[in-house]
Amino acid sequence: MNKMKRNSGFTLVELLGVMVVLAVVITFASSTIFSVMNNSRKKMASEVRNNLAEAALSYVLESVHLDTCSVAFSKEVYENKNISNLNSNTSCTKKIKIQKLLDEGIFEDGRGFCNREDEVIVYRYNDGVTSEYKAFVSDTSCNN
Repeated sequence: MNKMKRNSGFTLVELLGVMVVLAVVITFASSTIFSVMNNSRKKMASEVRNNLAEAALSYVLESVHLDTCSVAFSKEVYENKNISNLNSNTSCTKKIKIQKLLDEGIFEDGRGFCNREDEVIVYRYNDGVTSEYKAFVSDTSCNN
């Protein structure tokens, strides 16, 4: 009987092929994961800005006297976020520093998304049908 020695294992070419396939899979998976993480971070920053706007609006309407006035910002100003028009400090427009809202305990920023030195602007909004107070938070204020 002639016994032949049988080698078991993988050749170098097979191992390299598997490594190339794994590298491609990891590349696509990591780009997808980073994209999902980035989108999640943007969504969280947007939610923080919304919470900040609600906190500022509540604080101003409850603790600061705002005059009833005829000055109101239009829907176009609000939608275009024309900050130069929102920055006028009329008797029906108030600016509040984010740090003040944090100090008062009205707003919490546990993840440090917001620049504490930035301001939230509470202003009277008029779309031609209704008139109400709203708060404007710049996209750059809470976007870390």
